[in-house]
Amino acid sequence: MNRLPFLVFLFFILNTSAQDFEGKIFFEIKHFFHDSSKNNGRLPNNMNYLIAGKFSKINQSTAIGSQSIIKDTLTNTSLLLVKIIDEDIAIILENEKDTNEVVQITYKENFKTILNFKCQKAIVNTYNKSSGKNSTAVIYFTKEISNSYSNNFNELLGFPLGYEINSDNITSIYSATKITRSPINIKEFEINSNTKTFTLREFKKLMN
Repeated sequence: MNRLPFLVFLFFILNTSAQDFEGKIFFEIKHFFHDSSKNNGRLPNNMNYLIAGKFSKINQSTAIGSQSIIKDTLTNTSLLLVKIIDEDIAIILENEKDTNEVVQITYKENFKTILNFKCQKAIVNTYNKSSGKNSTAVIYFTKEISNSYSNNFNELLGFPLGYEINSDNITSIYSATKITRSPINIKEFEINSNTKTFTLREFKKLMN
């Protein structure tokens, strides 16, 4: 018996089930600096996801403003939306894998429930060959929401609802505080026709 068609069908069913989620996910973010003099207060302190169909929109706020990322999970393209001097700017992000990064994911048989979602523990170790820096993330993720919506941990088997990232000078803790299932207006994933749009390379040239 040829098992390949069955496995493809099973993958399709599981992936479709994970993408049934539509609604909002709210996160609280806390940062702890190993050297307190490095804290400039500009890092995001909260984040929320809007998820519907093939789209997700990640909103983050900081002490100096807010930014959003709109992600199309089918085309794997993302737009970063920022406001600069009261002008809305959209930057096309190239979702290319960083060839200088080595990522290792270890899945643990540890589980806990976060906001009624069963979550499994994973350890993600990242080494950047260019900078020589390591980072470690301890994650609890759910397979009930597709990780294609997430803006982090691309190779993870589910959507992270709680995680701690440890790097050289900072520890950042992301905790889901509220999850609501509700219809999302598709206009949330559209940008104003007057918004100036740049590639990342064009935007860097503009800033220089």
